Amino acid sequence: MGLFSNNKKLCPICGNPTPRLLPTKIDGQPICKECDSKIDLPAGAVNQMSLTDFKKYLVDFQDNQALQAEFTTTYRFNIGFWGCSVFLDETHGLFRMKEDSGWVFQGKELKSFRISEDRSPLFESGSGTLKCTASDVPARVNAMADTIARFHMEKQEFERREAMEGLRRCMDETNEERRERERTNDLYRPRFDVSAPVKEFRVELTLDHPYWKSFDEKISAPEFDRDYPRAEDYLRTYREQTEELHLLASKLMRMIDPNAGETRIGGGAQGVQAAQPAVTLPTDAVSEIQKYKALLDAGVLTEEEFSAKKRQLLGI
Repeated sequence: MGLFSNNKKLCPICGNPTPRLLPTKIDGQPICKECDSKIDLPAGAVNQMSLTDFKKYLVDFQDNQALQAEFTTTYRFNIGFWGCSVFLDETHGLFRMKEDSGWVFQGKELKSFRISEDRSPLFESGSGTLKCTASDVPARVNAMADTIARFHMEKQEFERREAMEGLRRCMDETNEERRERERTNDLYRPRFDVSAPVKEFRVELTLDHPYWKSFDEKISAPEFDRDYPRAEDYLRTYREQTEELHLLASKLMRMIDPNAGETRIGGGAQGVQAAQPAVTLPTDAVSEIQKYKALLDAGVLTEEEFSAKKRQLLGI
């Protein structure tokens, strides 16, 4: 302890030795590791504190120990690998952002919250109600059905030519030539590089607290599979993610108001519908139906999707 502690520079809070290497400083004075371990503040906040401010903070943090000891997690929402998580104790009306340490907040300290996709609201607290806004993502994904189908056609044609070239050369080329051909083909293999309709979700909490005023965390939204994109797969993942966000929003709303209801805004329910092919009438219906039949046989389209597309092309 003596090797890494500085007995000549004692903590101005408790009088213990301070670290020799990279000590946390308050008002320009280093503090000990024990006092440092009690810091749970927004980034940069400790740098704005005087010693008097920090001593007051430690008293308040100590008073919070009773809630920390009482806290029992009943629900956890993981925001991301490097992001924070939201922990709720629904029995006692408490929540926190760290699992076993840091501040425990009372439900009454949560003033409001907003959960959005990119900049569009999905769920937000209102006066006595949780406001749920219908998303246009399902419609936007449905409109991409033809784009996805064309990609699969291009990929099938590429793989057909690739297989024919492999059969033609298999008797003549060396192993090294084969590996080089496969590497070259992989460079030109079609990839689905179309951006998904949503880049990220965002969880924003506004608090009425002396030290924490807000939390703001971002969550990555689902993406299309670059090699095998399917609208229904994307929407399934999107639906699962938004349902989890809806559950989080419902639980946060009950922290604010246990008797709160829900208000739906926009076109219908929040639930995500299954993907349906977009309406685009081709010039050669028979040729197009044959292409979609090939996608059905390859397992790219479901029977329902193929039937719907065929009816559309035939004008039924």
